[in-house]
Amino acid sequence: MLNNDYLFTNIGIDSLGFFAPRYYVSLEELATARKIDPNKFSKGLLSKEMRIPDINEDIISIGLKAGYNALLRGNISPKSIDAIFVATETMTYAAKSVSNIFAELLGISENSMTQDIYNACAAGTLAIVNAIALIEKGIIKKALIISADIASYSLGSSSEPTQGSGAIALVISKNPRVAIFSKKFGKVSGNVNDFFRRGYQQNAQVFGHYSVKAYLNFQLRAYDDLIKNIGEFHADFYTFHAPFAKLSLKCMQQIIQKRWINHIANLVKLKRKQVKISLLKKIDYFMHDVTVLPEYIYLKLREKGYSSEKLEEISHWLISNVKSRVLPQLRVPSHFGNMYNASLWSQICYVFENYAHVNDVIYFGSYGSGATCISGLLKTQKRFKSIVNKGPKINDFIKQKVRKSVQEYENLKNGTFKPSLVLGRIIEHAQNDNRGFILNFCDEGCIIPNIEGLNYCPKGHSGFHSRFFPLFAILESNPILEGNVDMSDLSYLRKGLVRISSDAKKGNPLEYEIRRVETKNEKNLNAVGLINWSPFYIPIHQIY
Repeated sequence: MLNNDYLFTNIGIDSLGFFAPRYYVSLEELATARKIDPNKFSKGLLSKEMRIPDINEDIISIGLKAGYNALLRGNISPKSIDAIFVATETMTYAAKSVSNIFAELLGISENSMTQDIYNACAAGTLAIVNAIALIEKGIIKKALIISADIASYSLGSSSEPTQGSGAIALVISKNPRVAIFSKKFGKVSGNVNDFFRRGYQQNAQVFGHYSVKAYLNFQLRAYDDLIKNIGEFHADFYTFHAPFAKLSLKCMQQIIQKRWINHIANLVKLKRKQVKISLLKKIDYFMHDVTVLPEYIYLKLREKGYSSEKLEEISHWLISNVKSRVLPQLRVPSHFGNMYNASLWSQICYVFENYAHVNDVIYFGSYGSGATCISGLLKTQKRFKSIVNKGPKINDFIKQKVRKSVQEYENLKNGTFKPSLVLGRIIEHAQNDNRGFILNFCDEGCIIPNIEGLNYCPKGHSGFHSRFFPLFAILESNPILEGNVDMSDLSYLRKGLVRISSDAKKGNPLEYEIRRVETKNEKNLNAVGLINWSPFYIPIHQIY
């Protein structure tokens, strides 16, 4: 193997964590409800399910757990983090950084840099590039990057089956345990109207075939720019932002057809030892992992004038190396849908967890509509399995889920579902090992900072309470059903109660989540629009 260390820096991923909502909709059931052939989703998109958020579950809910999982997995003290960047296009506030909310909830050092980055689905990668530069300059030492999104399109629209939601968190530092980044990146940007969502609109707009064409155009040019910057390279895995799984395959087909096609033809007439090593590795590793039907290559070579005998030889070679194999990380978008900023990096996480070996190289193409594309390389490190072998893993989230019917999904999306307030008293689980969250709140349950001089409620509520909420708990009491009451009344927190899922039973093991709370009839005009988040415990089957 040729030494490729010269391509890489000593900065990269030291730990990572994933989280996704537990509710999902079967796309076969959705297709039936929409009177569409299910093959259009299963084969046309290569998609099986889409994850949907619970009522009041938002990017704070899912991003918090992803960030917590990354810190826990790497045994990283929150106080060692001196920068937290949040990448999203699912806006919570227009003029308040959600990175500050995460910093408070996760216990990040007060002497940290916080920033929200909005650049469609490429924001997470741009946050990584920012972190690398700041670490190289010595401005920060360790950054936590949380990419969290909820993709939403109109009911019955052509984009509806590509919805999804999830979050990925990465800890970036020098001398990382998981993977290091290439010294240089490919990059291309331009003003393209392929996708947009205006402020305060829930559903995004997309221009179908035009949007696909823009995606493929930018991905290919970012690939070219990376080669221009670092020269030829080989990669063991190729990962791309996946609005739907099939689009990543189309992207790889474009690279093969427009960049590798002549080299593939040459493979059949050259002895393997005569083939340029980097090219051979590039093709071999790709063919090992991806299903790409060879017909388009066959036709392309026929256009170039190859004989029928030669075409049969090439076709046989392609089929024997390609057919019945799948790009493994596409299991992620096929089960979770489009997670926007979490899409690319959750696939890379999946590769680390299931397929990567030490010194493997992963190519990534990070596309953000509007449009920009950043490409680069990652190289796995000797200690990566010490991190990625710890749970929870993405496969755990694929298995542990709750199906919602199309009608239930529509009710959640339309806001017609009205949950009841169910409360309970919890105790820490014996296996919790002091893991959890400390929240500070006033008598009415508003979250307030533990900062001297500012540790009181800006809405004028009295009291300051500091309470530890365990990651894993046991429901000690019977569920207390409060019925259809004001969900913004959080005074139960100071009474030692928490909100629990309606399916929780006394004695159940529970896991901490958090839900958004909005006051519908806020009397303080300065506080209209201020959002709170409150602990929410759900039943679980496994403790990590």
